[in-house]
Amino acid sequence: MKKSGYMFRIKKKIFFAIALSLIVISGCVEPFEISPQTFDDVLIVEATLTNEEKTQVISLSRTGILGSTEPIWEEGAEVIVTQDSNNTLRFLETQPGIYESEFEFAALPTSSYQLSITTRDGDSYTSNQENLPSSAVIDDVIARKITNDDGIEGIEIFVNSFDATGQSKFYRYSYEETYKIIAPQWNQFEAFVVSENPPSVDIRLRPQEELICYGNNASSTSILFSTTTLNEDRVSELPIRFIEKSDFIIAHRYSILVKQIVQTEQAFQFYEKLRELSSQGNLLSQSQPGFLIGNVFPDQETSKSVTGYFDVSSVSTKRLFFNFEDFFDDIGTPAYIVGCEQILTPTLDADRFGNSALIQAIQNNSLEFFNDNVGMGGVTPQGEGPFQMVPRICGDCTVIGSNEVPEFWIE
Repeated sequence: MKKSGYMFRIKKKIFFAIALSLIVISGCVEPFEISPQTFDDVLIVEATLTNEEKTQVISLSRTGILGSTEPIWEEGAEVIVTQDSNNTLRFLETQPGIYESEFEFAALPTSSYQLSITTRDGDSYTSNQENLPSSAVIDDVIARKITNDDGIEGIEIFVNSFDATGQSKFYRYSYEETYKIIAPQWNQFEAFVVSENPPSVDIRLRPQEELICYGNNASSTSILFSTTTLNEDRVSELPIRFIEKSDFIIAHRYSILVKQIVQTEQAFQFYEKLRELSSQGNLLSQSQPGFLIGNVFPDQETSKSVTGYFDVSSVSTKRLFFNFEDFFDDIGTPAYIVGCEQILTPTLDADRFGNSALIQAIQNNSLEFFNDNVGMGGVTPQGEGPFQMVPRICGDCTVIGSNEVPEFWIE
C-alpha cells in the first residue's frame, strides 16, 4: 500500500522556535497572523506528562531581548499539577528553571490533569485540563542499508506501529542513540610524573577503563506523523534516523531507543504550527513581534504573556542493536572521530625556564602514553623523549564517552 499521511521534523526545544519566529497564533487550527504586541518578556512552558512511571519534568524559561536565542530560566516558581481536581502533585526546582515531580508517577487514562504556575513575582498561570490519549505500541524498529536521495550510502532506521482501535492517530517520535567507542591508540599503561626536579617519569597500569566507552546522543528534532488521511491507524516504515556509512558512531556496535508519543489532536496541532513557524526564516526581518499560543493562560490581566504547551501523552519505546559488519564488509570501517596518525615524543629534559615538555603534557592531561620511544639498540633517539605520546582523545575514550557499560547494553 502506498504510504500517505504527512510527516515533518520539528525543533525539540520550544524556546528557540518561538524566539526565531516571533508570531502569534489565534488558535490551534486558525491561520496565524502577525500581532503588534511586544515580545520582550514571555513565560515559556515546556511540560509533558507521560504514562511512564518516572519523575516527570517541567521547564520554565523567559524570552529576553527581542530575537535572542538564549533562554532566561524562570527560577523560584511554584509548580503544581492537579489530578482530577483533588490530588495535588508538586514539582520542585532541581536546577534553574527545571522542575521535577516530588514523587515518581504515571499519567492515568482515567484521570484529567491541569498545570498551575505561580512565579516569584506573583504572576499565575493555569492550563486547560488534559487527558491521556489512547496508547499504541511500537511493533518494530528496523535498520536497513540504503542509498539516500543524495547518493549517500548508510543505515536508515524505520519504525512500524499499529493501533487496531484507530484511536491514536497523532504521533510524535524522538530517539536516543548509544554507541561503542574504542580508543585506537590505547595502551594498558599510563605515564606519570615521578619527580619534577630532577625531571623523572615512569609508567603504571591505568586505574580505570579507557579503551572501551559508550557515547550517547538524543535527537535534536522530533518527527510528527498523522494517520488521519490513511485507511487505518498504521505507521508503516516511517524513517526516523539516517546514519552515513562513514559515521564513526556505527564503527563498532550501535543501539537506538525509539520513543513513540501519542498526542491529542490539539497538542499535535500546536507542534505542527511550531514546526511551520520555526521554518519561516524570513520572519526574522519582521518588525512585529509576538508569541505562539498554547494551552496555558494567565490568570490575571496583569500577568505577563505565556506560551508553550502542557502535554499529557502516551509513550511506547523499542530498542534496536546492530554491528557495522551486519550491513557492511570490514573494509571501509568508519574512521575514528579525529585523525590519530600523529605520534609525539616530547622531551623530558627541562628547558632554560626549567620546564619539561613531557612532564607538562602529563600534568595537563593533553597527551597519553602510547609506547616506549626506542630506536636502534633500544636507545631513545637523540633530541626526543623516552615515550611515544598521542593526543588524549586517541588513547583515552573517556574524553568522548562514558566508561560505564549501560544497564541495557547487550553484546
